[in-house]
Amino acid sequence: MKKKEKKKQSFYKNVNRNQKWTETPQGRPISFAQKYEEGTGAYDKFDYKRKKEKIKADNTAKKQKLLKRIVIAAICIALVLTGYIGADVYMLRRENPANYISDSQNSADSGIADISLEFAAMHAESVSLDNSVMLSSVIDETLKGGYTALTFDAKRSDGTVGYASSLALIETYGALSTPASKPKESIQELLDNGILPVARICCYKDSIVPSLNPDLAIRKDGKIYKDDDGNTYLDPNNDSVYSYIKDIVTELSNYGVSVFILGGCELPKAVSKDRADGFEIISKRLENDLKNVKLLEEVDVKVTGYEPESGNVNAAGIKYNISKFPKLKKNQAYFITVTTDVKKTKTLIERAGINTFTIDD
Repeated sequence: MKKKEKKKQSFYKNVNRNQKWTETPQGRPISFAQKYEEGTGAYDKFDYKRKKEKIKADNTAKKQKLLKRIVIAAICIALVLTGYIGADVYMLRRENPANYISDSQNSADSGIADISLEFAAMHAESVSLDNSVMLSSVIDETLKGGYTALTFDAKRSDGTVGYASSLALIETYGALSTPASKPKESIQELLDNGILPVARICCYKDSIVPSLNPDLAIRKDGKIYKDDDGNTYLDPNNDSVYSYIKDIVTELSNYGVSVFILGGCELPKAVSKDRADGFEIISKRLENDLKNVKLLEEVDVKVTGYEPESGNVNAAGIKYNISKFPKLKKNQAYFITVTTDVKKTKTLIERAGINTFTIDD
């Protein structure tokens, strides 16, 4: 019995109790353990028993990151939109000028003569159609000015011809004057840049041909007729006169011109009796002979910007001038001579609902 008791006492004897370890305790911070500390305001979202306190931590870094993402997204959207807009502008500039024609063109039975046409044209000297530096400058000016067409003089009111023609009669009469040196190539370049080429022709007023070929001139009292300004005129009753005009239209049509503005179609009242003058007559003949052209009658108007009430040249004067324009009839177009601010005039013309015009400054 005594032996057993000794063993029992020995078993429970612990002489090393409450002694420290020989090694200094080592430790490292645990990042995720902070959320369990009291008073930090953090909590474990997976511990449903722990009280969920509102987070009041500093979110500056998160806000900066979010802002950075927003800025990057905005830049990407801007780049995409810029690309779309740029592509749209490019296509509008390069599109075929036929797009300026109304949807009636889609009708298989309607020819170009029956189509309603709208364009805003800038008038340019014929010599600028050189397919070189001058043409490039004119194209840039046309596009920057917001014009959709370019009007050039094919046959002027003094009888001179404004493009390098291969017609024998024009060479015979020596009618060329400061002409477009490369009309065919220049017209194609205009089309390639989305600009509608428009040829302007003065039909009967002519001071060159009548003096060289009196048989084509209007005569009165046995002499070649001259008006008060000394102008002479071609006789619309003469088939050779019609052929002369038709040959010019045909040649330019072959170069790619499909729209022609005809002026000088009316003869002075002193000699108009019994003569087949007027836009309606010559346009119908040309349309019957040439199926691929659109003919418009020129209506000449002027904008000075002068306002009668104040006596000043200003926007009110431009509006006043525009209000006095005669109303256009079918197949007519304004030829507007501007002696004031061209850009402002064009804007006010378009605001007035005028859609078919040429501006000459």
